[in-house]
Amino acid sequence: MKKLFCILLACLMLTSAFVSCSENKAEADDGSSPASSGGTTQTDTPGVEPEETEEEKITAVSTLTPEDFGGRDYRMISTNQDNRQVDIIAEELTGATMNDLVYNRNAKVAELYNVSMKAEQADYGAINNMVKQDASSGDLSYDLYLTNYTANSLGSGGFLYDFYKMPSLQLDMAWWDQNEKEDLTIAGMLFMAIGDISPTELLTSECLLFNKRLFDNKSIAYPYDAALEGTWTLDKCFAIADGLTEDLNGDGEIKVDDDLFSLTCWYDYGTAALYGAGGDFSYVDDAGQVVLSIDLEKLVAIYEKLFKLFIGTEANYESAQHERSFKVFNEGRAYFCGITFQKIETFLRDMEDDYGVLPNPKFDEDQPNYSTCVSGAGSMVVVPVSCPDPAFVGAVMEGMAAASYDLITPDLINVLASTKNVRDEQSSQIVQMIIRNRNFDTARNHDVQCDRFVETMIPKKDDAVASYFAKNEKMWGKLIDKLNSSYEKLRERG
Repeated sequence: MKKLFCILLACLMLTSAFVSCSENKAEADDGSSPASSGGTTQTDTPGVEPEETEEEKITAVSTLTPEDFGGRDYRMISTNQDNRQVDIIAEELTGATMNDLVYNRNAKVAELYNVSMKAEQADYGAINNMVKQDASSGDLSYDLYLTNYTANSLGSGGFLYDFYKMPSLQLDMAWWDQNEKEDLTIAGMLFMAIGDISPTELLTSECLLFNKRLFDNKSIAYPYDAALEGTWTLDKCFAIADGLTEDLNGDGEIKVDDDLFSLTCWYDYGTAALYGAGGDFSYVDDAGQVVLSIDLEKLVAIYEKLFKLFIGTEANYESAQHERSFKVFNEGRAYFCGITFQKIETFLRDMEDDYGVLPNPKFDEDQPNYSTCVSGAGSMVVVPVSCPDPAFVGAVMEGMAAASYDLITPDLINVLASTKNVRDEQSSQIVQMIIRNRNFDTARNHDVQCDRFVETMIPKKDDAVASYFAKNEKMWGKLIDKLNSSYEKLRERG
C-alpha cells in the first residue's frame, strides 16, 4: 500500500495545486491528496551520477528554496496534550516509528536551512498564555507554537500573526489542510494553520470501526464496497446495527460491563456522526464574514437517524466513563465503534479481534462527499503577531510542513493502514480518504457550540430538536456577530 501511495503521490504532484474546496468540500476520487507542481530533482543513487533518461522524482521538498541561516536556533514548543509533543520532539533515533520519522524530518529541515531544531513541551493553556504575553511584550520565547483550537480567541484578539502575510508559506500546497484554510480564513486573515507539519493532528480524525469476527458470526457482509463507492449512509449503518444488541448473561437487562452492543462510543462521537452526515452550521462568505447557516429541517432529519442509531439499536452511548466506551469494543462486545485514529492506538493496541475502518456515514447517497470531524484537541500552529523575523519563521515552518509530507505522512498512513491498527487493503484506502476530507466548521472551531446538541440530547433520549434551536439560535448569532466584529477591526487596523 505504501508503494501504491508513493506512486500516486509522484503522479499527482505533476498536477496543479490542491484547489480550495467548494462549500461542499468535494473529495478527491481516490481519497488521496494531490500535491502542487513544483521543482524537480533527479532520483539519487549513492556514488552514481543520474542518467538523463532516469525517471524524475518529484517531492514536496523540491518546491522549497533552501536558505542558510548560519546555524541559528529554531525554537519550537508544543502542547503535551495526548502526547502531541511527539510532533516536534525527537532527540535521537530510538526505533520507535513516530520518533524516528520526526527525527529524520527535523534533520532534513536542519540541513536545508542550516538551523538547529530546538523543541520543548508544555500544557496548551500555558502555551496560549505564553503567546499572549510574547505578543504583548515583543520578546518572543519561541519561533513556532503548537497549541489547539482554544487559541482561536488569541486570533480574534489580535495576538496572532496572519499567515497570509508570512513570507515563504505556500498555503495552497497539499501539505497545508485546504479545508481548514477555507473554514478558518475570516476577513481574509488566517491565524491558525493545520497540515502535515503535525502528524498527530492527522490522528485526531474521527472514524467508525467494525469487528470482523462478530460480522462473520452473523454472516454480515463487510461494508467496504458501499464505503469505497460513496454510498455508506446512516440508513445502511442502522440496517446492520438494528437488533444486534444482546443480553449475553440473560439477566433481562442490558449492562455495559456484561453484554453485547450494536455500537459503542464516547458521547462526542455524536458530533462526529452529525458532521459526517453533513450537519455544518456555518461558512465564510465572499466578503470574508462568518455566516451562521442553520437548516433546521435538515438537522432534524439527521438527528432522527442518529437517534435511531444510538437509541433505537440500544448502543452504548457512553457519557460516564471515557475509557469504558472503547473497552467494550476491545473485549469484542460491540459490532461498531466510533473513535479517532489516535484513540485506536491508545485503547485498542492489544485487541485480539480483527477490525476494519469505515468513514462516518453520509446522510444519504446524494451527499456529495464524506465529512471527517476533527477533534478540537488536534495541534494548530500559531505565531505571535510581534514575530520579529517572519522570513526566518516562515521559511523553516514551510520546510517542516513540506518535509513532513514527504518523510512522515506516507509512513504514518502506512502505519495506520497496514499494521495492527488497520488490517486490510480496503481499510487502507479508506484511511487516506478519511484523513484528506476533514471538516473544520467555522462556528465549532470558534467555540460557538451549535454542534453540541447531539451530545446534550442523546443521553437524555430527547428528540425536541426544534425547541433546542429556538432556545439557543439567538445567542449563537450574537457570538458570530461578535466574532465578525473582532475580525473586521483587525482588518481595518491592517
